[in-house]
Amino acid sequence: MIKLYGSGISSSVSKVRYCLNYLNLKYDWEQTNPMANETRTQEFLTISPTGKIPAIDIDGFKLFESCSINRYLATINNSSIYPQDAKKKAIIDAWTDYVAVHVANAMGRVLYNRVFAPMTGQKVDPESLRVGLEFLDKYFPVLDKQLFANAYLAGREFSLADMNLLSVLDPCELAEISIDRFPSLKKWRAGLKSQPFYQKCYRDYTEFVQEAMSAKAGQ
Repeated sequence: MIKLYGSGISSSVSKVRYCLNYLNLKYDWEQTNPMANETRTQEFLTISPTGKIPAIDIDGFKLFESCSINRYLATINNSSIYPQDAKKKAIIDAWTDYVAVHVANAMGRVLYNRVFAPMTGQKVDPESLRVGLEFLDKYFPVLDKQLFANAYLAGREFSLADMNLLSVLDPCELAEISIDRFPSLKKWRAGLKSQPFYQKCYRDYTEFVQEAMSAKAGQ
């Protein structure tokens, strides 16, 4: 049995849900809200010692960190999205790491300062916001160039690298980040958002978050 721990508004949790859906794996979803300190309980910390989501329990095997979870899921299911060939795997890892380390960090700066800080009454850091936007202006052209030359991020075949980038870009509209200047990146994203593995999560991430926030405000 697979049990996934996380919140629906977390794009990192969505990344794992994309993989589970793509692999047609059934799972139980344990809604876990960090804002309610549900990731700080002793029980949860035995699953994810960092107190972060997502985390997963597969028949007693516990794992945290979304990219590691997806690599494991793809490997044990012998999926082409993370092939056995060492060179293909290395290219997928390289693009996954590039997105996770650089793009996601910059996106996080913008998302926090434009959305989550105002939402939770925290202080906005204009310098952090500026740096985040500046970095995205450097990183998006690299992605656009790669997707102009290739159908997918790691080459001709869809892989975990695409799944990772798709989830990282989910908050673009919510954070008022436009990718209109990057036509290859925009086309690639639109194509993947229409796929069943994405649509099983939500029609659109921004609509989902806005509906969730409205429902909470109405309680």
